[in-house]
Amino acid sequence: MPHSSPLRHHRSVLARLRALIPARALSFEEALRLAELQATHLLLLQQVAEAPIPEEVITELPRLRIASVDAPVSGACYWDGAEWVIELNSHQSWRRQRFVLAHEYKHILDHGYTQYLYPPGRCTHGLDHAEYAADYFAGCLLVPRTQLKQAFAHGIQRPQELASLFDVTESAIETRLRQTGVVDPPLRCIARHHQRDEDRHPATSPEGAPA
Repeated sequence: MPHSSPLRHHRSVLARLRALIPARALSFEEALRLAELQATHLLLLQQVAEAPIPEEVITELPRLRIASVDAPVSGACYWDGAEWVIELNSHQSWRRQRFVLAHEYKHILDHGYTQYLYPPGRCTHGLDHAEYAADYFAGCLLVPRTQLKQAFAHGIQRPQELASLFDVTESAIETRLRQTGVVDPPLRCIARHHQRDEDRHPATSPEGAPA
């Protein structure tokens, strides 16, 4: 796993990001807004404002170890009694590993709070709410909304060019372009969203790990 010079550390970044979680149950929309807020605060705490976002915003945090493993899954995280461990699949591309790293860190942030953050069931995107929120956090962290819109406004608009700029996969870029409203979602997604609205409004009715 490549590393550049360490970033400036801030004490108890994990605790600061967890402190942003409201002391009440959230709707899924609020949980996604929280994920973006946490991503934004992490970049502010680490004083990072330019793309590509270095992976050290996570890897250089205290009490956190990154392990490159031969595994059947993209990634995993757990508390080993002394520190958090994030495992990354060594067979996947580096850009994919960067995204999975951020995804797994969101699971660490959520530890002990999932019952308040995510309503039961699966979200409309076909994923578990916690998994979708972890993907959303990763996108917000590695492809921040403001930086993406600025790049697009300056003529960097092809997915492969944006993927190179932000050092993520083209799939991640295409998702962020839709999430941020820079490009319109596919028509089939609009149709599904419209159908869900009709379903909701029919026309006939008016682990205990330390921070």
